[in-house]
Amino acid sequence: MASQVTESLAIAAAAAAPTKTAAQLINQADVDVKEAGLGTPSDTESGDGAYYHQHIERNGQRVLVSWTKEEERRVVRKADWLFLPIFALMFTWMAIDRTNVSGVLTSTFLADTHMTRDQANTGVSLLWFGIVLLEIPSNIILHRVGPHHYIPLQVVVWGVAEALQMRVRSAGAWYAARLGLGLAESGFIPGSLYVLSRWYTQHELASRTTLFFFGPSVSAAFGSLISAGALRLEGVRGLAGWQWIFLICGVSTIATGILAFTLVPKSPHDTNRLLGGLVPWSGWLSEREADVFVARIIRADPKKGQASTMSIGLKDITDVLLDWTTWPYLIVCLSGLQSVGGLATWGATIVQSLGFTSIRANLLNAPAPILASLFGLVLSRFVDRYKRFGYTIMLTAVWTLVGLIALYHLPVTTQASWSFYAAYVFTVAAPSWQPLNVTWLSLNAKTPQKRAIAYAVYIGCSNLGGTYGNQVFRGSDAPLYRKAWAACLALGAVWLATLIIQMSLFKWSNRRFAKKARDDPSLEDEALYTDRRGRKYRYYW
Repeated sequence: MASQVTESLAIAAAAAAPTKTAAQLINQADVDVKEAGLGTPSDTESGDGAYYHQHIERNGQRVLVSWTKEEERRVVRKADWLFLPIFALMFTWMAIDRTNVSGVLTSTFLADTHMTRDQANTGVSLLWFGIVLLEIPSNIILHRVGPHHYIPLQVVVWGVAEALQMRVRSAGAWYAARLGLGLAESGFIPGSLYVLSRWYTQHELASRTTLFFFGPSVSAAFGSLISAGALRLEGVRGLAGWQWIFLICGVSTIATGILAFTLVPKSPHDTNRLLGGLVPWSGWLSEREADVFVARIIRADPKKGQASTMSIGLKDITDVLLDWTTWPYLIVCLSGLQSVGGLATWGATIVQSLGFTSIRANLLNAPAPILASLFGLVLSRFVDRYKRFGYTIMLTAVWTLVGLIALYHLPVTTQASWSFYAAYVFTVAAPSWQPLNVTWLSLNAKTPQKRAIAYAVYIGCSNLGGTYGNQVFRGSDAPLYRKAWAACLALGAVWLATLIIQMSLFKWSNRRFAKKARDDPSLEDEALYTDRRGRKYRYYW
């Protein structure tokens, strides 16, 4: 745990360290853009025809950009359709490459490789260890080379590693293959979120983060459909069904990396360059639209326009680690994610044990993750509107616990197959909440330094959870998995209890803050959230 947190903190330092201009801070571009004031008194927040104003510096010249809300919506919409989907697609294939082992385990994989279930579990855990191991050097390289070059290259490399798993023939080779895949994937998530945070304002980031996580949320469904199709190719060209799974996923990932290298721009001012800036074309943002895009980011978050003064010191790290508000998020992450984390690996196998064929089991495993993602999108809209993170995540926790209780009591037999399957779908279909928790954590961090550190620690805990989440489903506990369901229930109970305590503490702190602010109005500057009635709060809850 200590080593993973230390490594994650180093990621935060790399991601948070600003460069000499705001443009580099926003997008690492050759075009210089920096803050020159927070706007003029003529700025207004009402009406689509109202003009907003922000000075930027473009190519060494100070430019005043004026735009309307409708113009802003138009340029953001372009990024939503032409920029964000590329990152979501890369993340989706990353998640499929991690979790397609669920389909592989329903095939002849264990017999062909002479492995036990527990050895397969060990390989899955090694993948998460590999992800953590190289996150420091991976992020250092990312910020030196540039995300628009490094991230697509990284996707191609782990696509090759994914495809090579088709050559596994022993437990040792399996361990090496999964560790290698984890090493290749290191740093992708924080690197991608770093890029998105430079393209979207803090008011837009929550819903975009949810959309970024949407692909991984449904990856289990896509992975199951791919597995069902690939298993039908058993024996074609002398390859087993599980080999086709790895080959199809690997080639698709490589193709996605090439697509990303072709289309991901260096900055909003560089959308007119393809292949990492090598080939000119018309682009999807004009110079005027790029100016508006950058100006709106600086206007929404002036800190993104600061010069190279932001750094992370030991005090920033200790402030986060010793801050009581940090730890509930980490406990929620470690318990909530892993209360059903093992089902990502063993879900299809459990469904198969109900008497279904491997192909049918993979098809039946597909609907639940899709439902979870759609429900997650609905909840993200609620949170964007009402800013109530705790209640939303608590709903998911209760939902999950109800499903786990049913799974604990229902028999895993062919006679009760559809009853158990219905409970399984209900449990896995609980709304996706991880993007909401990440956003909640970042919004309750007051400074960019603390936000970066807290985020890095959270990512470290998330990866740490992957090393043990799948281990609860042991071969010795099959087919009823009573110990596994009991462990999942315990984790779910810790998740819910922590949320209740966390929300109670935040509300209590907000009441204390409101009382002090009445006596000393200057404290209102410390408020992180202002509701529609103008009431200020120290914490989002």
